[in-house]
Amino acid sequence: MSWSRTLKIRQMLRGQIEAGEEIALLFSDLRGFSSYAMRQGDQAAFRLTQRHEDIVRARVSEYGIVVKSLGDGVMAAFEAPLSAILAAASIQKSLRAENAVPSSESIDVGIGIATGTPVMTDIDFIGHAVNLAQRLSSLAKGGQILSTGRVYDSTPLPEGLRFAPLGERTLRGIGTETIVEVVWLPERARVSDAQDLVTLVLTEKGTVVVERARDTRQEARDALVRLSDVDPRDAGFLTAVMQKLAASLALRLLRRGGQAPNIGRELEVADLRVERRRNGLDVRTPAGLLRLRGVEHAAGAEFARAVHEMQQSPRIAGA
Repeated sequence: MSWSRTLKIRQMLRGQIEAGEEIALLFSDLRGFSSYAMRQGDQAAFRLTQRHEDIVRARVSEYGIVVKSLGDGVMAAFEAPLSAILAAASIQKSLRAENAVPSSESIDVGIGIATGTPVMTDIDFIGHAVNLAQRLSSLAKGGQILSTGRVYDSTPLPEGLRFAPLGERTLRGIGTETIVEVVWLPERARVSDAQDLVTLVLTEKGTVVVERARDTRQEARDALVRLSDVDPRDAGFLTAVMQKLAASLALRLLRRGGQAPNIGRELEVADLRVERRRNGLDVRTPAGLLRLRGVEHAAGAEFARAVHEMQQSPRIAGA
């Protein structure tokens, strides 16, 4: 985007805020960044953030402006919520295409969108709407776009996009908020576990997209690994020993809780076997078993039926 167009949009945003009119704010949140940096190193992690930022900037520039880069995320501003939604859908579609390249490291992003009249400085926006959009991006699963009931009530969506109300959620530092998902994938069925940690989306394309929530367990593991790596010369011998013992014990307890297999972001229906269980759904993949617990009975039955039906179709069966 040219500097003149960026300046023009900034002036329009400032004019809207000064007139008491709401603008839209978007946050993208890159999933698994800390874990990736620990596994692959800082240079690889930097390249991953650059790929993410390049895609986000290119898509945002069609509808609004990028306000700032947050390392593992990007903040953007728009004159209207529909512009933010169109940009978000374009980002997720671009990332889906990027992730389809076998040699590329998958980029999973959760996106949050909120509206309001924040304080606008020369380089930033500050206020409740900013905090809300950022909280929503943290809540969103990879591949998901979350917004508010306020946006749902005021924004008609074009063909190909729809709102899916998710009810009320309590957000840290925000309070209770009505949350909606912007559904951008053409889909046949979807199902989530009871804790809403994993959602499986059966697409019209004949694939199952795996949407995962932020992995708080992995984040805790990473923090404990860093904690156990204390140098006695810095902390003192006794403090270092106690810190290492405490971190090791906490890591063992976390590992007992198990971990979902890394089965990939998008799976071919033909490669799956879906089995209903009394308390959930088992999805057997070439990379391992994904078990969803506490699945709502009707949703689980519909998802399993839709997968089986698609597997029997000539297009999929003959692939």
